[in-house]
Amino acid sequence: MDDWADRQDTVGTPGPAPAGGAASGNGKPGDAGAHNGSRPAGDRAELAFFTDEGTPARLLAAYWGDLPSGQQRRALRARPMTLGEDWRVLQYRLSHTARGDHRARDRLEAEVGVGLAVRRAFGDAPYHQLFARFGGYHLDVREPFVFYEPARGRPLAALAGRATVKEQERIRSELVLAVRLLEAVGVVHRGLTPYTVRWDGRHVRLPEPCLATRAGHPREALGEAPWASPEQRDGRGTADSRDDLWSVAQMMYHLATGREGEPDGPPRDLARLPALGVLSTAYAHRAEERGHPVEVLRMLNRQDPLQGRPLPADPLEPGRRAFDEELARKRTELGLDDDPDAEPGAGRVPGRGLRALFGAGRTGTGGRR
Repeated sequence: MDDWADRQDTVGTPGPAPAGGAASGNGKPGDAGAHNGSRPAGDRAELAFFTDEGTPARLLAAYWGDLPSGQQRRALRARPMTLGEDWRVLQYRLSHTARGDHRARDRLEAEVGVGLAVRRAFGDAPYHQLFARFGGYHLDVREPFVFYEPARGRPLAALAGRATVKEQERIRSELVLAVRLLEAVGVVHRGLTPYTVRWDGRHVRLPEPCLATRAGHPREALGEAPWASPEQRDGRGTADSRDDLWSVAQMMYHLATGREGEPDGPPRDLARLPALGVLSTAYAHRAEERGHPVEVLRMLNRQDPLQGRPLPADPLEPGRRAFDEELARKRTELGLDDDPDAEPGAGRVPGRGLRALFGAGRTGTGGRR
């Protein structure tokens, strides 16, 4: 079923690409947002955005107060909103006061690129439910944003030491599959922990890809032990899908025992946990010593769903190229392109942007059902 088609009754007639995000009666983007509190659902403003297929759309939006600081991301503000009659989503937006934070801008662009790539590749597949449900975005507004449908289920941490054998097997299999699928589109998630991955009793769901990067890009020092791999925490070498496999192995140890594993290698009692034997290489200190996701799937007696089935060609390639060109022009106008005088720690991280993440002509407004 086409979820977006189900909402067509409430979507305004698509015209030119949306140009202004939310606007209240005085036409200023973002004025409809609540400040330090919720607004009544009847107090609405029109929101212009691109759908997960890259289609321009407009919906009436009811905004609620920003989430508490502990639920915010660095430089981004999170708030629930209701689009149309009952489409509840969670929006992350880059405040206009943080527009000088090029690192945050680049990460937001990269996040949108990952969301589009995953949607384009797997949106009509039975395993699309493994990923955060990308709803829409707009990058060419005063406060760029992305939004998702709310995640179902509970964090895996809630099951630590209490999950049944059957649950552990299902969770392990789906986590490895999700890492394999991300590998196929050249993405390393880098944000997998038992506090961010959720389980609804049937499927796992990965968190939003706000820390994702392209495989082969230089690693940044990122994450905490034991969930992030040693080389990822240290920022050594280049990103690899086996960084995510390390995270999967650590989560499964936590799920099985209720304890945290070793920060730099296999847990000391691994031999007494036969259910984790298929993940034994994933605990290796170096990515090069870990098995690849396809190899771990094989050990789980699960077929690689992409074997002999290359990812389909993108039918929206011309539109995506046009979007990339327009985005590049806008970034130049706003002074968001590479600043040769910017300090690496406070400015942009080379290659973090959406265009750099997926290459020219592959990002923009696309998706596929």
